[in-house]
Amino acid sequence: MRIFIFILCLLCSTAHSQQTAQNLFGQYRTALYQIKIIELESGNKSSIGSGFQIDKSGNVVTNYHVVSEYVYNPDKYRIEYLAHDGSEGHLQLVDVDVVNDLALVRKVALSNQENAFPIAESLPEQGSAIFSLGNPHDLGMIVVPGTFNGLKKNSFYQRIHFTGSINPGMSGGPVVNQLGEVMGVNVATAGNQIGFLIPLAKIRNLLKSQDAKILENKQLKPRIQQQLLANQSRLFSLLNNHDWVTSVLGEALIPAKITDFISCWGGSNTSDTEALYLSVENRCQLDEQIYLHNGLRTGGLEIEFEWLDGKSLGEHRFYNFYSQSITGAGAGNKAAKTDVTNYRCQQDKVTNINGVTNKTILCFRAYKEFEQLYDVLFVGATLDHNQQGLISHYTLAGVSKDSALVFTQKFMDAIAWQ
Repeated sequence: MRIFIFILCLLCSTAHSQQTAQNLFGQYRTALYQIKIIELESGNKSSIGSGFQIDKSGNVVTNYHVVSEYVYNPDKYRIEYLAHDGSEGHLQLVDVDVVNDLALVRKVALSNQENAFPIAESLPEQGSAIFSLGNPHDLGMIVVPGTFNGLKKNSFYQRIHFTGSINPGMSGGPVVNQLGEVMGVNVATAGNQIGFLIPLAKIRNLLKSQDAKILENKQLKPRIQQQLLANQSRLFSLLNNHDWVTSVLGEALIPAKITDFISCWGGSNTSDTEALYLSVENRCQLDEQIYLHNGLRTGGLEIEFEWLDGKSLGEHRFYNFYSQSITGAGAGNKAAKTDVTNYRCQQDKVTNINGVTNKTILCFRAYKEFEQLYDVLFVGATLDHNQQGLISHYTLAGVSKDSALVFTQKFMDAIAWQ
C-alpha cells in the first residue's frame, strides 16, 4: 500500500510539473528569443544562444559568451533575435558582465505587444522545482523541469547547482520558479543532469544598466578590462590576506589549503614497482575561469608541488632529471599570439624566510587588449639536497603585476623543511 501511494505521489508530481511547464511556456514564449550572431560578410549565423526580455523597453538578458564574437569584432558581426513566431530583428549591446557571463542587449524596433519575464524577489528553497527555458541545438524553444540544489559550494565565481538538462543553444535562457519569475540564467553543464546557472543577485546587478545608453564599439573592451581588473583585485586580496594551511610533502612543508574555493588533490608513483625515483604530488586549482572568447579564458589559478627522491638514480642522473622537470612547466591557459605577448622570464636564486633556497624562474606575458593584466608562470626548485628536492610551480591568468608579486612572495615563504 505504501509503495502504491509513493508511486501515485510521483505520478501526481510529474503531472503537476508538466502542467506548470506548459503554462509557463504558453504565458512567456513571446518573451523568449533565440539570439544569433550574424557574420556580416556571408550573412550567415556564426553562433546561437537564448535570451529573455525583462521589460517593455525591449531589454533582453543573455550570456556574455553568446555575444562574445560581436564584442571582440563588432565590425564583422551583428546581433539578431528570432522570436517564437519566426519574426526577426536587430539587437544592440547595452552592457556586459564578463565575470559572471552575462550580457544585456536591446531590441531596435518595438511592437505594441511586448512581453517580459518578472524577476524573482529571492531564490527558492533547496529542492524546489524550477524550469529551464531555451533553444537546444537550434531545435526551437523548450521547457526543461529540474531541481534547485542551492548555490554551488566552495565557489569563487558563484553558480546555482541545477539538476536538469542544459544543452548547447540554451545558454542565456531563463530559469524560473513555479510562478514564472526568473531566478537564474542557463550558463553551463557538466553532463549527467548536472547544470549550472547564474544566480539571481548577478542578474539584478546587470539590470541596473536597464536605462543605460548603447555601448559604442570603442567602449566594449575598456568595459571588460575594468571588470577583469576589479575581479582580480578581489580574488588576490582574498588569497594574499588569507592564512594558508600547510601540510607535509616528502621532507617539506607546503601550502596545501590556501582557501575553500581552491580544490586540491594528491598522488604518487609508489604503486609503480619499476620506478627509479619517488614522486609525490600535490595539485590545487581554481575550477572556474572567465570566458573572453572561444580561444581565451582567464581568471584561473593552478598550483603544483612535487617531491622527488632519486637516491637510486645517483647524483648526476638525478640532477639531469631534476633540471628537466624544472623546464617542463607550461602555461595554465591557452592563448593565441593575437591575445598575449611572449613570456618574458627572470631567473634568480632566492632563500626564503624559513631558510629554504630555491632556483626560481618567474615569467610574465601581457594581454594585448587589456592593459595591466598578465598571465604569470612560476617554477622553483630547492637546492638544499643532492638527490632530493621540491619543485614548486604555479600559473595565474589575468592578474596585475603587483598582485602576482605579492602572491609569489607569500607562495615562496610558505615553504619550509620539516
